[in-house]
Amino acid sequence: KEFFIMNYIDFEAGDKSYKLRLNTRSIVMLEKQLGCNPLNIFGDTYDTIPSITVMVAILHASLQQYNHGITMNDAYDIFDEYLDAGNAATDFVSVILELYQHSGLVPKDNGKEKNA
Repeated sequence: KEFFIMNYIDFEAGDKSYKLRLNTRSIVMLEKQLGCNPLNIFGDTYDTIPSITVMVAILHASLQQYNHGITMNDAYDIFDEYLDAGNAATDFVSVILELYQHSGLVPKDNGKEKNA
């Protein structure tokens, strides 16, 4: 390819910035934790809102590659900081979708919605 593609996304929570990425290791860990493929959290039509438990699990898994030593308790605190900054839990769904795109789980969005 002619250009470098970022395989992570920047995520702001409170006054801190994090790089989020799901690599194969973290995806497998997440599958074991969730008991399903991480793509299944949205249902068949991408209109299901995942639980907070699932959101924090995804956040924790995505923090592992670039933010060493982050525990699940840290992920709870980071999610709280995200909410305290004025975001809603439902706002995190777009973070997950962008994360999935940059991690290669779903195609990068080019403005087209998936046809059913």
